[in-house]
Amino acid sequence: MPQLKSLFFLATFSAAFIDSISVWQAWAANDRVQFPEGYENGVHYATVNRGGVSKEIFTSPQAIAAAKAGQPLPDGTVIMMEDHRGGALHRYVVMEKRAGWGDAYPESVRAGDWEFREFAPTQSPNLGENGQRCMSCHQSQAGQDFVFTLDRMRNAD
Repeated sequence: MPQLKSLFFLATFSAAFIDSISVWQAWAANDRVQFPEGYENGVHYATVNRGGVSKEIFTSPQAIAAAKAGQPLPDGTVIMMEDHRGGALHRYVVMEKRAGWGDAYPESVRAGDWEFREFAPTQSPNLGENGQRCMSCHQSQAGQDFVFTLDRMRNAD
């Protein structure tokens, strides 16, 4: 009987361990997006205001050039959004595009090769957000390289 209990414990532990690895992998991929130091030196191409929320959006000159040329945004593109509420910085949201990153997610969740990550005003990662909520919303923009503000990029100065 002790062997049966040990076998049962081992099977239960193994199943729990495998489940935790699957969850870890889904969250671990989000760790690839790092806070983009110096983003403010890029192109500020949009301000979006909704009620008491103001979003300042930045990207690279290379992304702007690709958008203006009607090309897909290049591998390595980073789009940074500063989210201000009530006049104060509330959070940062970063989306980054890297070849193959979409492969980490099921087709039903994926937004191309983009990953998303939220950061606190201190620039530390918000570990309570895994980016899949952002992905699910951005899926509606598949024809715009999954970017809501692509037209604003095309019209940026």
